[in-house]
Amino acid sequence: MKKNILQHIIFWTVYILIWSAHDLAYYNNFFSNIRSNLFFFLPYSLLVYFNLYVLIPRFLLNRKPILYLFFIMCGILLVTYVSSWNVYFYFANIVNLQIKGLFFVSLQGRIVILTELLVLIGMTMTLYLLKEWYQKERYTKEIEKKRLETELQLLKSQINPHFLFNSLNSIYILLNKNQDKGKKMLLQFSDILSHQLYETNNEKVSFKKEIKNLTNYIDIEKIRHENLANITVELPEHVNNLQITPMLLLPIVENAFKHAKSNSDYWIKISADISLENELNFIVENSHIDKITNGHSGIGLTNVKRRLDLLYPDTHDILIENQKGIFKVNLKIQLQ
Repeated sequence: MKKNILQHIIFWTVYILIWSAHDLAYYNNFFSNIRSNLFFFLPYSLLVYFNLYVLIPRFLLNRKPILYLFFIMCGILLVTYVSSWNVYFYFANIVNLQIKGLFFVSLQGRIVILTELLVLIGMTMTLYLLKEWYQKERYTKEIEKKRLETELQLLKSQINPHFLFNSLNSIYILLNKNQDKGKKMLLQFSDILSHQLYETNNEKVSFKKEIKNLTNYIDIEKIRHENLANITVELPEHVNNLQITPMLLLPIVENAFKHAKSNSDYWIKISADISLENELNFIVENSHIDKITNGHSGIGLTNVKRRLDLLYPDTHDILIENQKGIFKVNLKIQLQ
């Protein structure tokens, strides 16, 4: 309320000063012009506030333009008539300039007042509607931000149980086959779980940590797949202080291991490199059986693409190819 009152005081102060400077063309006394404009602006201000807080909200914003035009025109004509006699009273009885006062009750004088009113009404309406637009835009952006945050949390909740289920199932199978490898796998899974619990709530995490988490997952899958798969991994060792959205790359690798498996030998290739401009080029390829995986990329990749759209709208490019027994995902992201 205090802020609004201050804004209105500033507006009327600036308005009176500017109009008093304008009146120097007719009367060369600035302070006298200020005094007269202080006297004149009262009926003007009544119409301005009646228009802003009654007519615009009730009629114009409620899509009743005909009624709005009728009432505002009636108001302008009424205030023009009242102001003309108000100005006449000021000049005739306060500053003893009756001849000048008579001008404002003439047709020409009332046209001058009418012109001033139209300029003032147009100016105040513009400021009012701009303020309303700004507040609406800010509110819309806040709602959109909350919606995106909620959607991202839902996407994370979809990723986490999906990953946990696959990992726990792998550990369970390996513990029945080889307890030593199963224990090693359990420790690596513990590191992954720790990363997932403490890092995924952050908007960005260290790319180095994300690479380590990815390496742990790949090592788990190597143990689980044993010698059945030919797995090639090339990940960068020096990543400086780059940041990335957590758990963004893992679903792509997870998808490769899920769909590469077949009855015979299968292969997976994972590579990443970072350009001098800090652009990550992440490529994951895997063999697949057409009848099983053709046209099916799973919930993991669907969530990755949606998260990329939300978090990297103009700084990513993802290409998914599925042909001739090879499934390939090529992701490029501009890292920070």
